[in-house]
Amino acid sequence: MERGWRALLTPRERGCRDADATARLPIKKGLRRRGRYQFAPNFRRFVVGTCSFVQYFAAMPAILYNLPGSPPCGFVRSLAKHLGVELTLKDVDFAKKEHLSEEYLKINPFHKVPTLVDDGFVVYESNAIAYYLLRKYAPESDLYPECYKERARIDQCLAAVASTIQPHQLLFFRPRFWENKKPTDEEVTAFEENVLKGFQYLVTDQFATGDKLTLADLCLVSNLAISLENGSVDASKFPKLAAYYERVKPELAYFEEIYRPSITYLQQRWSELK
Repeated sequence: MERGWRALLTPRERGCRDADATARLPIKKGLRRRGRYQFAPNFRRFVVGTCSFVQYFAAMPAILYNLPGSPPCGFVRSLAKHLGVELTLKDVDFAKKEHLSEEYLKINPFHKVPTLVDDGFVVYESNAIAYYLLRKYAPESDLYPECYKERARIDQCLAAVASTIQPHQLLFFRPRFWENKKPTDEEVTAFEENVLKGFQYLVTDQFATGDKLTLADLCLVSNLAISLENGSVDASKFPKLAAYYERVKPELAYFEEIYRPSITYLQQRWSELK
């Protein structure tokens, strides 16, 4: 089997001497050696350059359509960092309705973030993206153990966050950003009841699903970064949840890089609410 750059060439380009091969390329005088045909220098440079070009694009990072401060986006970004997977971020400006543009709707008809485009393959929904990254880059990762019961607990946590808790979370945050309104006491109470208590139910041990860091923890931390540090809630009301959050943050070497800018921005916006 041909290997390396020669595998890209046709028999004609290889100067094959097989009787059934196509005619040989013209060989310049002085390029014969030991009965074999040698490539002209320019042609060799072309082949090597082409291989480098192909390898460059094959190694291009996947594109993540992102919204700064979004817990689902933070979840995907933290997982990619954890796995050592490079992503190219493309922030989507919701204020300018870029999520409703014809171009974006072609890749995500539900006009949400995050959306991953990996060499033309499109995946949306943060949980689906997380599973895709794990299966492609780290199928044996401890973040998603092989034990079917452990996986069920992780899947349960991710599903509860996405389908039950995040809708209430979004309901609380939307008026803060779009209407610049401070939350009422009733809204804060509802947030604590439907969001923070929900997260607290999901913390069962030292980590979310046991005594080891898993995908569930990456998901929870991405949400707690804005739910516990937004300036409206008293974290002391939820000591178990607050202790869990402070315990897990140091486990994520990339926490400050991914979440600190969003926390700082959120707290600034909160101070400006009317």
